[in-house]
Amino acid sequence: MLRTVVPLLRPASTFLSTSHQTCRLLSAAGASKVVELANDEDFSKAVSATKDAGLAVVDFTAKWCGPCKMMAPIYDAMSRQYDGVTFYKADIDQEPLTKSVEAHGVASVPTFAFFKGGKKVAAFSGADPNQLKRTLDDLS
Repeated sequence: MLRTVVPLLRPASTFLSTSHQTCRLLSAAGASKVVELANDEDFSKAVSATKDAGLAVVDFTAKWCGPCKMMAPIYDAMSRQYDGVTFYKADIDQEPLTKSVEAHGVASVPTFAFFKGGKKVAAFSGADPNQLKRTLDDLS
């Protein structure tokens, strides 16, 4: 099946207005805590784990996506900043993840999906560091 996924693009001014918070995130030290999901089974286990382990966020991404590449270091930095939140990355072009991508209605990348209690509780599409931070703050 052929899938077309179009990244959401925002004007540069959107990212320039992210203020000092994003700069602090980019400069945070330490190794990334982002776990890459390899297949639908890994995805299901990650979502199921939120029944007991709190909040998880999945970054649906693609290697060819410019906005995804822009968000990657910010997402990595947030993975070190938010204790109690598990960060995952799912490449939409990986065939073993096709069912998960379709089941969660991913139509553009990056898409961030938030899971709590084994269920999706929030999601948004677009390379918006402020929205990612707000959603994490609201849910964690």
